[in-house]
Amino acid sequence: MPDLSRTVQRAALLNALRTFPVPTISVDDYALLCGISRPTAYANVREGRVAVWRDGRKVQVVTAPLLEALGYPLTPPGPLADGQAGDSSIVGAYASALGSSTDDVLALAAH
Repeated sequence: MPDLSRTVQRAALLNALRTFPVPTISVDDYALLCGISRPTAYANVREGRVAVWRDGRKVQVVTAPLLEALGYPLTPPGPLADGQAGDSSIVGAYASALGSSTDDVLALAAH
């Protein structure tokens, strides 16, 4: 039987990311979200299997392409999906938080 506490943690993290999108998450959160071990998560980072943002020694996983790869759209349900703001505003928010262009974010999402 799967560890229920990890399942609950994974669901809570996914809900938080879809409700309050952030540009990056820790490698530990990436491991939790994907249901993989911490060493496997770091191996994926080393081998370039996941889009990352590096700041010196700090490594963060970029959430936009990760959520897309897991089958979750960048546009969360609710007011944003109802036309009050579009995908471009969400991509723009990721771009400004990362200090890059929207083209760079879209390229990462396609990765």
